Amino acid sequence: MAVFETDARIMKGIIVGVDESSYAQAALRWAVDYAVQRHVPVTALLAWDYIDQHHLEPNAMFDPSYGSEMAEKVLDALVRRAVGVDSEVARAVVCDHAGHALVEAAGTDAALVVVGARGMSGFKGLLLGSVSRHLLHAATGPVAIVRDDASRVNEPVVVGIDGSEPSRRALEWAIDYARCRQLRLVALHAWVLPYTMLGVFAPPDLRECAERADRFLAHELTQVDATGLIEPIEPRTVDGRPSAALLEASSLASLVVVGSRGRGQFTNTLLGAVSDQVSHYATCPVVVVP
Repeated sequence: MAVFETDARIMKGIIVGVDESSYAQAALRWAVDYAVQRHVPVTALLAWDYIDQHHLEPNAMFDPSYGSEMAEKVLDALVRRAVGVDSEVARAVVCDHAGHALVEAAGTDAALVVVGARGMSGFKGLLLGSVSRHLLHAATGPVAIVRDDASRVNEPVVVGIDGSEPSRRALEWAIDYARCRQLRLVALHAWVLPYTMLGVFAPPDLRECAERADRFLAHELTQVDATGLIEPIEPRTVDGRPSAALLEASSLASLVVVGSRGRGQFTNTLLGAVSDQVSHYATCPVVVVP
């Protein structure tokens, strides 16, 4: 029998935003697979209101009598469709906007919030839906964005490193994930040439810049406990923009992990440029660690 949680009793393991979209179905499958490894509970949350109703039938008409009982039936069917009848996923329905409902449900102690890249209300031209964007700006814990069924499950995890505090937390989260899933971990640091004024300063020494980047990354990796990984962390330095380097790496990764803000970004922006680009365009699941 499906277990439905009240607003006050939502289980604090992994919380997954669910709707009728294929993205949400993929997100729930990804979350359940990860939760099995972590031995933590999963709660599927469906947010609804009288305008944004959820139905199993395509192009269903507006129902003035729609309420929590109908939403519960839809959520139960969606969970069964995604992960099977015998799944132990708990269910919660909330009358609220989906983004706000997920932030409230997660609070400060949820292990992870997982959503699809775009929900039913997202325009097809947008690569990142309104719910996932709201979460990335407002959530106080890690958020996973899942775009497809994440078939590259045995490929390495890639984490972006830039020396910022969010980057260090992202590295710790990535180590824990890679250790749990028994996957290789690649720590990627992208560096760019310092700006020079032509004719005033001599061109930079490329070898010196590359060696400095290598030393920086090696130092960052000494600051964390990487015991229990199947292989030592692979350090990788790349000459180029961080977002471009991470997006390229995502094509051969099972997961990309980034901090919410890095160095050189305005402190009053709620989501950094790198994490924004990566969560939009990566070809594998992305976890953003605030």
